[in-house]
This record gives sequence, C-alpha cells and structure tokens, in this order.
Amino acid sequence: MAAGSGTGTPAVSPSVTGNYIDGTDINNWPDGTSNAVKQEIVDRAEQLVESVTKDYFYAEAFIIYRDGNGKDKLFLKLIPDILSVTEIKLSGLVLGTTWWTYNKNSVYLDPEAVGGDEQAELALRMKHKTKLFPKGMGNVKVTGTYGWSSCPVAIKQAVIILCRYENDETLYTKYDDLVNDKLGDMAQSRGADKKFLTGVQEADRRIRNYIRKKPMMGIA
Repeated sequence: MAAGSGTGTPAVSPSVTGNYIDGTDINNWPDGTSNAVKQEIVDRAEQLVESVTKDYFYAEAFIIYRDGNGKDKLFLKLIPDILSVTEIKLSGLVLGTTWWTYNKNSVYLDPEAVGGDEQAELALRMKHKTKLFPKGMGNVKVTGTYGWSSCPVAIKQAVIILCRYENDETLYTKYDDLVNDKLGDMAQSRGADKKFLTGVQEADRRIRNYIRKKPMMGIA
C-alpha cells in the first residue's frame, strides 16, 4: 500500500530528537501524543534500524579492549567502519600518536609518521623484533568513533516510515505472519520461509543495501 498523508496534528515539538530524525519529521502524530511517547517511538525505530543493519549512521564513540597479537597491525573486529582513533594505550601507557595510524578496520604501525628522536627508538625496537602491539590479554585499549559521518537519506526515510507506521498501520505494507497456498487437497505453508527485516516492506527496501556483512578478521 502506498504511503498516505496520515491524520492528526503535525509534530511541532523540537524537543523530540533522535540521531537521524526529530519529531517534526513525523506528520501523523495522533492528537494528544505526549513528547515522552513520541521520543519512545523515535528511539525504538532508530534502534530497530541499527539492530537490523548492525551499524550506526552517525559518529558513535567507542572504547574497546583487545588482545595484543604481537604484530604491527591489529584488527579491532568492529562491524561499523572506524571513523577516528583518538588514543591507544598499551598496558595502561599511552602510545604516542607518531607511532600509529588507522583505517576503517584496524590500527597499525605508521613509519611515515615517525620523526625526530623517535626514529632511533623505532630502529632499536625493530632490531629486537618487538612489534607495536605486544601479545597479551586485553592489554590494548583503543578510543575513537565509528559508524557514518552523515546519515544516508534512505536510512532517515526508513526511520520516518517506521514511526508513521506505528501511528497508523494502514499507511504501509506489512508481511503476513503466515501465508497458505492451497491447491486441491494440498496445502503449503510459506510463512516460515518469508524473510523480513523490520516487518514493514517500505522500510525494508530502504535499509536492505545498508546491512553490514563485514567479515570478522581474527588473525592479521
């Protein structure tokens, strides 16, 4: 079913805010809906999208501990892409930023960034084959952000659809829990084979291409 215009009073409260939308993006709040209820609906829709996609569509802060692997590159095993790394600690000691850099999956030795007196220290360390991330259990602490630097339009649209759907289920198409095909005396149930993400087809179409399927690199 195509989206309808909905009924009720358009939202005018800027105090209802989420990571992707705010209350003014929803135009079918039922009359008398409190800001607290609106906020719950927005939060629930956003959390559902994040749960399905396994991603954050904004810069979410993280602090994680990882086991040192005795190598110069450490995969952080994060599903969202790394956006920034602000600090690395080894066994509680801050690792100078001239030693390392990062990409969307890992942190690693950055020889190009080493300069000044640290060059001699690096040469000595490499001579004795001591790698950047010494082996240990939970001895590497990494602080940074991951997710997206800006929210894709499709994700925002999906959250709006889910909120509007919660206010009025007739606006969009939901999946049947059970579909039976009958041919003569034979009946087939196809409900168990129907796969859905949020349960609302219009929202699913928008988020399907944003589902994370990043392999977990445990050895590198």
